[in-house]
Amino acid sequence: GSRYTEVVAISTRVNYWVRRVGIQVSSTRSNEEQKRDSRAMADSTPTQEEGTAPPEAAAGTETAEAGAEDNAPASEEVKLVVKNLSYDTTEQTIRDQFAAFGNVIDVFLPTDRYSGRSRGFGFVTLSNKAEADAAIASMDQTELDGRTIKVVESKPKGERESYGGGTGGGARGGGGGTTKLYVGNLSYSTDEDAVRSLFESAGTVTDCYLPSDRETGKARGFAFVTMSRNDANAAIEQFQGYELDGRSLRVNEAQQRGSRGRRY
Repeated sequence: GSRYTEVVAISTRVNYWVRRVGIQVSSTRSNEEQKRDSRAMADSTPTQEEGTAPPEAAAGTETAEAGAEDNAPASEEVKLVVKNLSYDTTEQTIRDQFAAFGNVIDVFLPTDRYSGRSRGFGFVTLSNKAEADAAIASMDQTELDGRTIKVVESKPKGERESYGGGTGGGARGGGGGTTKLYVGNLSYSTDEDAVRSLFESAGTVTDCYLPSDRETGKARGFAFVTMSRNDANAAIEQFQGYELDGRSLRVNEAQQRGSRGRRY
């Protein structure tokens, strides 16, 4: 009887350990299968290429680019010079005439500081180059208030050119390619600002000088304007005989003392 009891006890312990080992093996296999499944899923999932944005980010980029195009700066404004105007022509008249070609940003007619009368030229600013070109093509050499006007694009003020040799060194052949012009028959009421504004419509003015009487301080009726050679030639062509403050201008190249022509 004791022998049988001992065998049963041994058999029971063996069965216990067999079941326990089986459970651990099963558990271990299950864990390994889970790991293999996880690795298989990771391998089968498409990865994002390096440097490639996800769809949401790409869509955002496209939207931003579209917005940047919408916010691109508009064409720059263009200023025109209108010359040979009648003294009766008003800013409103000019605005009405040029409004047919686009958006008129500004109109300015310089006036004589003493009489308040127009100086015979003005400036018109349009919103872009296309409008300005259309205005020049249509309005240049047309009649306005009984005068044949000239319409050109105003050249921006450039950096003042340096010309060596001190004052008066800007005649032909000197001063780094600048030319000094003599502007005669000026009205005594015409000041330096009026002369400079007029000639800047033809190019960059590097110097403008109106001699005055040393005793009275009044203007002597002529001026010297220094410009680059090309701009000076254009100014002679445009302003010879031009009427400014009621006087017809005489414009020619100034010569140094001892040379033929107008001396300075």
